[in-house]
Amino acid sequence: MLDLKKLKKLGMGALIGVAQGSAFEPRVVVMRWDGAPDAEDRRPLAFIGKGVTFDTGGISIKPAAGMEDMKWDMGGAAVVIGTMRALAARKAKVNAVGIVGLVENMPSGTAQRPATW
Repeated sequence: MLDLKKLKKLGMGALIGVAQGSAFEPRVVVMRWDGAPDAEDRRPLAFIGKGVTFDTGGISIKPAAGMEDMKWDMGGAAVVIGTMRALAARKAKVNAVGIVGLVENMPSGTAQRPATW
């Protein structure tokens, strides 16, 4: 797992920027399945998914009605995690890497301000 310190070191400013209004730090989770260790070509398939676990809309606050449904931006991450789990459960003969960026987009005094950089 990559924490905030590692994300900064890697220059992942966009991910950090989305999360900077939240009380929760961003994370990137890296999963690996090595189901074909003896394959001639060991390069893994890569699956990458976006995981905005809650999205208030940041500077463009969404209407209160339906706010509890603002979690669909985590669908990409959910698919990647589910795929990696399925590969492992069926002991798939493939090498794969799953990477998910996890953030929460919330307004606060520390939130990212568009066009101020």
